[in-house]
Amino acid sequence: MPPLFINEKLKQEYYDKGYWSTSTVFDHFFEAVNKFPDQIASVDNTRKLTYKQLLVEVNKTVNGLKQLQVKKGDFISVQLPNWVENVIIYLACAKIGAIYNPIPITARLQELKYIISLCESKVLFIPELYRNFNYMNLVKNVQRDHPISHVIVVRGDLNNEESDAFIYFEELQTYLPTEIGQDDQEVKSDDLLVVLFTSGTESMPKGVVHTHNTILFVVKSMIETLFITKDDTVFMPSPVSHATGFLYGMNLPLTIGAKSVLMEHFVAKEALKMITEEKCTFSMGATPFLHDLLIEITRQEGKINLDHFRFFLCGGAPIPRHLVNEANKIGFKVLAVYGSSESPPHTVSRLDDSDELILSSDGKPVPGIDVKIVDNNHEELPDGEIGEEASRGPNVFLGYLKQPELTQKYLDHDGWYYSGDLCVLLPEQYIRVVGRKKDIIIRGGQNISPGEVEEILYRHPKVQQVAIIGVPDERMGEKAWALVVPVEGEKLTFAEMIEFLSQQNIAKYKYPEKLRLVSDLPRTSSGKIQKYKLREMVEKDLGIISK
Repeated sequence: MPPLFINEKLKQEYYDKGYWSTSTVFDHFFEAVNKFPDQIASVDNTRKLTYKQLLVEVNKTVNGLKQLQVKKGDFISVQLPNWVENVIIYLACAKIGAIYNPIPITARLQELKYIISLCESKVLFIPELYRNFNYMNLVKNVQRDHPISHVIVVRGDLNNEESDAFIYFEELQTYLPTEIGQDDQEVKSDDLLVVLFTSGTESMPKGVVHTHNTILFVVKSMIETLFITKDDTVFMPSPVSHATGFLYGMNLPLTIGAKSVLMEHFVAKEALKMITEEKCTFSMGATPFLHDLLIEITRQEGKINLDHFRFFLCGGAPIPRHLVNEANKIGFKVLAVYGSSESPPHTVSRLDDSDELILSSDGKPVPGIDVKIVDNNHEELPDGEIGEEASRGPNVFLGYLKQPELTQKYLDHDGWYYSGDLCVLLPEQYIRVVGRKKDIIIRGGQNISPGEVEEILYRHPKVQQVAIIGVPDERMGEKAWALVVPVEGEKLTFAEMIEFLSQQNIAKYKYPEKLRLVSDLPRTSSGKIQKYKLREMVEKDLGIISK
C-alpha cells in the first residue's frame, strides 16, 4: 500500500499537547472492562452484553481470526447491520492490528466488488439474510471476479445446504486457542485502524483512512465538549458503517465504559421503545431520525418519560426551527454538528448555546482543531465572507486508500483538509454551512454522487440527456430528482427508470425519487449543465423559498 499523508511536525505537536497518545482503541476498551466489568456495554434488538462478556466474545473472535492466519495490516471487511457482532469484530481487529473496513448493508454487487478489490480483503463478514436479501448469493457473484480467502456468516442457519462454502460465526468462535507466535506484532496507536468508504463527487466510493489516534481524539474531544460520562447511554440508529455510527455508536461509549444501544433498522415507534427501556441519554443522526422521533413522541404524549434523554446531535442538513422548538417542549436539546468522514465532526454546538445560535450555525470547533474559510486559491478570507471550509487537527484522516492524487487534491502538506463545502465564519469561530462546491446530494445523512447515477441512466435507450439534482425535503434533508431529456419520440416513465436502475446493482438509496421530463437542460457556454438553474426551477414549482 502506498504511503499515506504524515506531517511529522504536526504529529509531534499532537503528542506534545496530549491530543495523541500511545494507547490504542483496544487499550481503552480493556481499561473500561477492568473498571466496569458488569456495566452493560452493547445492546441491539436481540442481544445485550456486559463489558466482561464482550471481552470474552472479542477474545474468541481474535482466536478464530488468528486460526485463519489474519495478521496485523490485513483488511477485514464487515457488511452487517447494527448488530453487536459488529462491535465484537471491530474490537478483535483493533487487538490484532487488522484494518477494520465496515461496508454499508445497502451496498450491492457493484459497490461490494469495488471495495473488496481495493482493500484486498482477507476476510468478509456477512449476514445470511437481512430484510429479505440473500447476502450469500451476493458474495458468490463477487467471488467470481474477486476471490476472498474467508467469508464468515453471522446469524446464519448452520443447516443451510449452502453452508459448506462459508464459515459460520459460531464456528469461528469455537476454534481451538492459538498460542501467540512470532508473527504477532505489537499494535501501535499510529497504526491504521479503519477505512470508511464515502461517496462524493467521484463516481466510486473513496476509502477514508484513520488511525487509532485520529479516532480516539474525535471521541475524547466530544466526550469533553458535551460532558459525557460512563453513566451515559447512546442510542444509535445510524449505520456503524458510516462515520456517525462508527464513532458514536461504537468508539465513544467503549472508550469510557458507557452503554451503546444499536438499532439495526430505524422505525420511530421501536426507536422510542428502545430509548425509554434502555434509559438512553443522547443520540446522533441525520434530520429524518429526529423528525420521525418527535412525531412519535407527540403521538405517545403522556405515556412515556424522557427525563433521562439530554440531547440529540443533528448533522447532514439544516435543522428546521420547529424541530428545535418541539424538542425544547419535550425537554431535550437539539445540537448542530458538522464534519465529514475525512474530518469527523470538528464543529459542534455547545449545551449552553441559545436556540438562535444553534439554528443559525453549525457549531464551533472543538479544542485542538483549526478551521478557516478560503477562496479558490486557498487564500484565507476575512470573517463573514463565503468560501470553502478547511480544517486541520488531530482528527483529520491520513488520505484516501490507494488514491494518492485524490488525497493531494483534498489534503495539503500542512495538514489542511479542504471540504468542498461553502461556509461562512461567524463571531467566536462559529461556522455556518451555506452550500457545497462539490456536487453531492445528502439524503438522510447518506451521500449520493449524481455523476454515478447519471452515468448509468445515460445507458438507457430512452435517455438523451440527464441531470440529477438535490431538492430540499423537510424529513430527508434532500431528495434526488432526475431531470431527463428523452430521445425524440420516446417517453420515459418513473417505473421504467426504477426498473432499469434495479438491474444495475447499485444501492436503492441512490435511486432518484422523482422523474421530470424536460425539453432541454440549461448549459454554460462551455457546455456544462447549470444545475443551480434546474434547482431554482424545481424549487419555484414546489413553492420552496431558498434561504
